[in-house]
Amino acid sequence: MTTINLVLRIANTALMIGIPILAALWIFRRGKEGFRPIWIGAAAFVLSQVGHIPFNQYLMMPVLESWGIQASAQSGVSLLVLGVAAGLSAGLFEEITRYLIFRTWLKGSPGELLPVKYGIGHGGVEAFLLGLVTLVALTQVLVLGGENALLSFSSEEVALVKSQLEVYWSVPWQYSLLGAWERVSAMAFHLGASLMVYKSVRQKNILWLVVAILGHTVLNAFAVVGIQKLNVVLLEGVLFLFGFGFLFWGWRIREKDPLEKDQEPPLPPPVQLSASQITSEHLEESRYD
Repeated sequence: MTTINLVLRIANTALMIGIPILAALWIFRRGKEGFRPIWIGAAAFVLSQVGHIPFNQYLMMPVLESWGIQASAQSGVSLLVLGVAAGLSAGLFEEITRYLIFRTWLKGSPGELLPVKYGIGHGGVEAFLLGLVTLVALTQVLVLGGENALLSFSSEEVALVKSQLEVYWSVPWQYSLLGAWERVSAMAFHLGASLMVYKSVRQKNILWLVVAILGHTVLNAFAVVGIQKLNVVLLEGVLFLFGFGFLFWGWRIREKDPLEKDQEPPLPPPVQLSASQITSEHLEESRYD
């Protein structure tokens, strides 16, 4: 363990936890919706995982294993199918949950920033929770690496812990911030997906929900396959471009609030001119004596 490695590990954890908090604090006063869509987005992500995680564990993976595809697949068709299945599962559960929330819980508060706030809550709570997991792991590593920390362990357990500590600190320091970078990319994607799903609800056009599901599938599938085939920096770079590209697309086609749409100012009402017949009596009355 080097000082710079430790500092960057701490920074990575702080960014994963801090970025969603700062984003929420920055935007919650903007627009007319307040903080409500943010916490609803956070709750919706958790609700989606209540179904998503058991589905993967008790249905998707047993089916894949019956086809000879293991969760540890590292190449070939098995890896591709695993990636697509995992991505589609995440896309269906998260995007359909997003769609239902916009149709029910947030139905009565339309606004241009509503899906943005929801997206910050949805993607932000994921980053926050993963940041907490990273913090716990870092804390455990520091505690177990302390002097006399392993005195109560057996020799086999000491050897195992030391090997795990070596693996943890063997990651090059320049990779230490990749966790935070990945969460920024994921949050950007969630913002774009929220804009598209919101448009689907407002326009009653299921096409944009399908686009969000397919985008989620592609993103997650590429991550599963890419981690086995690509350099990790290149992988995170592609995910970053995809996430912000999806956000840019979502913002360009976003559903605007009727009061916020660009409209030409109305023309003033036409002036009605009336001409009356001028008689000799009118001329006589208008003379100055």
